[in-house]
Amino acid sequence: MMMTASHENARTLAAALGIGEDQAGQMLDVEVIVTASPHDPVTHCLAENVCQLLSRTVRSVTRTPQLQTQPAVEVVIGDATQVTAAPVVWADVTEQRFTVGSKRVGPSGTKNIHPTLSLLGACYTAGTALRMVVRDTFPLPFSDPLIVDFEKLFGSDRHWLQESVDLGETYLAGAGAVGNGFLFALRHFHVRGMLHVADPDSVSNGNLNRCLWFTSSDVDGHKAERLVSSAQPFFPDLQLIPHAVPLQDVPAARGGGPWLKRLIVGVDSRRVRRNLQLEIPGEVFDASKTGIAEIVVHFHRAPADGACLSCIYVQVEGELNHEASVAELLGFALEDVRALQVTAEAARKICFHYPQLREEDLIGLAYDSLFKQLCGQSALRTAVDRQVLAPFAFVSVLAGTYLALECVRRLHHTHLERRFNYWRASPWCSPVTRLRTQRPKNPRCEFCTQDVLRRVTRELWGGR
Repeated sequence: MMMTASHENARTLAAALGIGEDQAGQMLDVEVIVTASPHDPVTHCLAENVCQLLSRTVRSVTRTPQLQTQPAVEVVIGDATQVTAAPVVWADVTEQRFTVGSKRVGPSGTKNIHPTLSLLGACYTAGTALRMVVRDTFPLPFSDPLIVDFEKLFGSDRHWLQESVDLGETYLAGAGAVGNGFLFALRHFHVRGMLHVADPDSVSNGNLNRCLWFTSSDVDGHKAERLVSSAQPFFPDLQLIPHAVPLQDVPAARGGGPWLKRLIVGVDSRRVRRNLQLEIPGEVFDASKTGIAEIVVHFHRAPADGACLSCIYVQVEGELNHEASVAELLGFALEDVRALQVTAEAARKICFHYPQLREEDLIGLAYDSLFKQLCGQSALRTAVDRQVLAPFAFVSVLAGTYLALECVRRLHHTHLERRFNYWRASPWCSPVTRLRTQRPKNPRCEFCTQDVLRRVTRELWGGR
């Protein structure tokens, strides 16, 4: 069966709530109304972002209530007036903070908000609206009200939001959900330079639940090429260059040397992240998701005393169990699955066991993507298995938005890397700055424990 966006959402919600996919699908088969003043550009922008995010998750999102239907939730933004009898999510944004919850905050303050901060608030609003749809069965901790304090997160001086930033020559690994979210947020900045986008996968119908740049017309096209085609018009001074291959196979990698000065990471797999570290990048800006429960933002500059990609995503037992699940489902050896992508020979074997599949659709596909297509909820045995389920759009965009903000901020203020290199945040709770830490190197890191790799890193980047 072809995995559609609605199937992906239902499967993710079913795994989170411990219910059947049919029941989860019924929960998402609802309408949400978003109400905001059309004359206020800030709240209008916030409303449009909320609509874009929620439209990838529930059946219908509209700005105009239909008389013959009763919405499951109404999102009321700013000073707008509630127009239905549905349960309400109240959202408001000022220069100082964003607030969303089940009760009205009060009169709005002065609004001079950068669009990326509005997008950040929209991600939290979409999550709060979905939580209201699910109601008492929601399984994760949440804040009510949820408050995003811009000064605590980004400092009192936020002029860098308005300033031009030069990416130089940078590589983005992964054109999926986080990569989409990163560029969706980055379009609000004046960015110069050259950004290479590397991803060997193709767009599937299932990607449409979380990749905001993709539509049904992009299905079967290469992710990197389709993302660049859609995003390039929004970046007049940034050249986007697609590569329908893994990062390790882009042309510059063949020459060796210090080719990977700056890397932005939006891939899904822990093992892929560790493999990216083997390319010895100079700077890394990284964001990832732990299912729908949490996002992680990580930064490092080489050579440094702090954690690298392999330190952060060190191999864990759950990961090994997940790879064993994939190998068992496909009837492959564990070593084949650890190759990460389906080869032509592997595609032939898979189609022998699953004749409904086509070889040409499988070659180059990530094993995790294939796993999501083939396994049912009952096969999701471990926590890591469940994490490969596609998160909701607002979770991926939240990760991509924080990634864009931290990338731009650190390029303007390099001293910030001494404050923290790792942060965890929940899509459902107020962000906690105390969780920002300086993660040291992991003594089990397969990169940092190798003397030759440390020496090469110093040779490549020690003079910076």
